[in-house]
Amino acid sequence: MDFAKGLLKAYETKWSYVNTFNVHIQFADAIKKEIQWTNADEENINLNIISIDTPQFTNQSIDVFIGDRWKTHNGRDELYRFSITFRDQDQMLFYKKFVKAYFYQQKNYFDKVKMSVILSKDPDYWDEENRQIFEFQDAMIESVSQVQFNNTTEAQIAEFTVQLKCTLPLLK
Repeated sequence: MDFAKGLLKAYETKWSYVNTFNVHIQFADAIKKEIQWTNADEENINLNIISIDTPQFTNQSIDVFIGDRWKTHNGRDELYRFSITFRDQDQMLFYKKFVKAYFYQQKNYFDKVKMSVILSKDPDYWDEENRQIFEFQDAMIESVSQVQFNNTTEAQIAEFTVQLKCTLPLLK
């Protein structure tokens, strides 16, 4: 392909942009009550989300050397881990809520504290519509990162990352 045709093809390609997305977090009712998760929190959370990293799909492979040959196959799937990075507001409002949710999950049964996270892709072009990409069902908070307070920086918005794990990521 010559340069002109390649350039034309590149301009005609509908690239998918990673800066146009929405995240919907569906906490279990028990956690919502415990951390006082409100409709306003749900509506405003996407303003606070910096990024979401989807899981790496991997497994524990089965590798056996038998009869002078390797036999290999995919083994059991690993847990699906994903993370969401937030910037915070109102005296660490979201950081405190996610840490409370983390501790609450430790003390309760899975069915009472599991949650779902839905990742949707906003349209990149005028003829597209909002499309759900993933639904991470049966998810739990695995960790909440530290927040570094520092007197030597200029006014900087607090950021933290929530690491989650799930057993069933549904690709839509």
